[in-house]
Amino acid sequence: MLKRPRMPFPRQLSGVMQDSLPDLGLAERLREAEIWRIWPDVVGTALASRAQPLRIIRGTLTVAVSSAPWMQELRFMTEMMKEKLNSCLGHEVVREIVLKAGRVDIPKIEVPEKIVELRILTTKQLALIEAQSSVIKDPETRQAFIALMQASMEHAR
Repeated sequence: MLKRPRMPFPRQLSGVMQDSLPDLGLAERLREAEIWRIWPDVVGTALASRAQPLRIIRGTLTVAVSSAPWMQELRFMTEMMKEKLNSCLGHEVVREIVLKAGRVDIPKIEVPEKIVELRILTTKQLALIEAQSSVIKDPETRQAFIALMQASMEHAR
C-alpha cells in the first residue's frame, strides 16, 4: 500500500476552500447570491422598493415587480440593469432578466427624528405680540392668538 507524501506544513482552511470551490461549483452560486446584496445600489432605492430579485437559475434572473405600470417601465430598462449587475459582479452572471408580477417587500427606511430647536423670544418680540393681541377683546381668542404668535416666532428660521 502506497503512503501519501507528507505535507511540509498544514494548509490554511481558506486555501483549501478556495481550491475546492471550482470543483463544487459554489463560486458561481456565491457570485449569484451577491445580486441580492447589490440590488438597491445598482437599480436605486426608488426602483428597489418596487422590484426585487426572486431567484436566478442558469443565468436567468427573475424579478418580482409590484405593479403593472412599474413592470412596463422596467421592460425598457432590463438590458441596462443586466449590464450594471454584471459590471458590479465582475463577471457575466445575469444573461437574462424576466419580470414577474408579485409582492415586493418594501424595505423599512429609518428616518432620524428631527430635533427642533426653539428660539427664545426677545423682549422686542414679546412686546410686538402684546401690542398685536391687545386689540382682541375676547380673552380666549386673545390667548389663542398669543400662543400662535409665540409658536410661530419660536419656530421661525
